[in-house]
Amino acid sequence: MKVFLFFIFLIPLVSTAQVKYNSESKKLYNKAVKEYKAGKTLEALELFEACVVADPRYVEAYLNISNIKYASKDYASAVSNAQKAYSNNKFAPAVYAQLGKSFYMNGQADSSKLYLEKGLSMGNTSESDRFFLAKSYLQTEDYDKAISQLNEITKTSEKNAAIFNARGRANYLTGNYENAEADFKKALELEPNSTVAFSNLANTVLVSGKTDDAIGYIEKGMIDAKDDDKVQMLILSGNYYHQKGEFENASKAFDDAMALDAKNVVVLNNQAALLLDQDQYESAISKCNEALDIQPEMMEAYFNRGIANEMLRKVEQACDDWEHAFILGSEKAEEYLNSATCNE
Repeated sequence: MKVFLFFIFLIPLVSTAQVKYNSESKKLYNKAVKEYKAGKTLEALELFEACVVADPRYVEAYLNISNIKYASKDYASAVSNAQKAYSNNKFAPAVYAQLGKSFYMNGQADSSKLYLEKGLSMGNTSESDRFFLAKSYLQTEDYDKAISQLNEITKTSEKNAAIFNARGRANYLTGNYENAEADFKKALELEPNSTVAFSNLANTVLVSGKTDDAIGYIEKGMIDAKDDDKVQMLILSGNYYHQKGEFENASKAFDDAMALDAKNVVVLNNQAALLLDQDQYESAISKCNEALDIQPEMMEAYFNRGIANEMLRKVEQACDDWEHAFILGSEKAEEYLNSATCNE
């Protein structure tokens, strides 16, 4: 499960006027700024929208409309209005920053990366711009570039836990568990009760083989965990007990997670893995099927179902499952496909 902390930014009132707008639009814009500063966001929005009707070239008004829409989590509208600003001025760094963060929050990391990179080349080197660029790199699996941007931020800012959680995530995904652990510990130092940091640390030490270190992080993380965070901590608890060979405790942790989120494919797959280690192959297949019904392209579920089918001597089905897993990116599945089992 990918866990990210996001910054929360105050809405800036953009003012980079280089075009001579008509007098009516300028009056509307100035009034909108006054209303916004008075805390009347809706009134300000209406005035900014009237401003661009009066003069469709008003870049700053479009940007402020985009910012207001962004703050209300209407990211599609934030993108649309930022694009209108861009169509009128392709040389303002603020336009690229607004496009980048709006595209990112609208789930379009590739576009976000494109505009944030351009903004960086134009001098957008603020912490927020670099952080959104780093998150875009994380989403597009450009982990080394993400680390590079996060390193730049830490040169001037070492007080934000989100930076270290993000860099820890990038290090984790590149297999650099030592650096990941150090980053997550720094994040925890900055936010001592952070469920995210406890979760990240527990996951990292489990994967890196420091199993005994994990339970302390899990137990502390559970104290303030709520909703999705609690499910994540229960998954980690199940994984911990599974690695320790305490199958009954692992099963209970996964069952507790399922009680909170019955359609969580990670839990279902981990239950399948636990059942495999208990030689309960039919039940493992059932769990994999449930996961694949929810997420048809879940690589791990195909792989585990392949193992279960192999143990039930259903070789053709096993090889078919491993082929699906291989197509979805599983290196382990490739090993099984090249083994004698699938090449008799």
